[in-house]
Amino acid sequence: MSTAISTTTVTNYPSLMPDSRQARIIAANLEGEPMREQDLIRVPTPAGGATIWSIDNQGNVETTDEIVGLFVAEGKRGVLWPKDDPSGTRPLIVSHDLIVGYRVGEDYGDRDPKAVERYRIGDRKYDWQALATGPEFGWDSGKGGKGRKVKEHRTVAVLRLGDTWPILINIGPASITDWNKRKRGLELFSYETIIGFKLVKMKNSGGQPYSQIVTRVAGSIPEDQGEAARKTYHVPLTAMFNAPPMGMGASVVIDNRDDQ
Repeated sequence: MSTAISTTTVTNYPSLMPDSRQARIIAANLEGEPMREQDLIRVPTPAGGATIWSIDNQGNVETTDEIVGLFVAEGKRGVLWPKDDPSGTRPLIVSHDLIVGYRVGEDYGDRDPKAVERYRIGDRKYDWQALATGPEFGWDSGKGGKGRKVKEHRTVAVLRLGDTWPILINIGPASITDWNKRKRGLELFSYETIIGFKLVKMKNSGGQPYSQIVTRVAGSIPEDQGEAARKTYHVPLTAMFNAPPMGMGASVVIDNRDDQ
């Protein structure tokens, strides 16, 4: 899979120009506070094999067959729900880096408390890597002996041309392999690379349709604008993604619909 970037696809982002008005707007609106995930528009993977994205900006819905934007940051997320069906429940353990997990819920639900606590490494802290690969919650522990009880996904911050604030795209389990190949094969820093995100209809082993994300390298930005993107977006967003759950009361969003 080629990730080569042609020099003819270089795009200038007005928000990343020297003395950018957009950068000043961001600084003024944040008032010295960090960026928060809940303040950004989140774009979930659609259900049922749909191939059109819906971007809901406070009730104004935009639809598109491809989201194209600058890949400014990525968050790694993991969650262990108390039940296989998470509807109406609070997560039991969440991880913001897939290394350390934090217990944010009190109800163990259907999970064996002894099995969960076997991975505890501190006060409400857990070895996520061991828990996510162990026999109780790792591979082949899911429903019908398939998949995992733990769920992992990626949240990718994408700055579209003309926007001041990035949007967040959830990349679920069925799309992570493609995403990792694309990301690791980039020839420039992520925050210098423009990525296109499309949807294709797939079917799971049971014949049920789901939407899988496929990506392409759509271009790049000049190096000086990349440095502006690093300072304005990549650094604060990476800090936001990697911060532990505030007060152990994390707001967890995960898209399970393409978890095949």
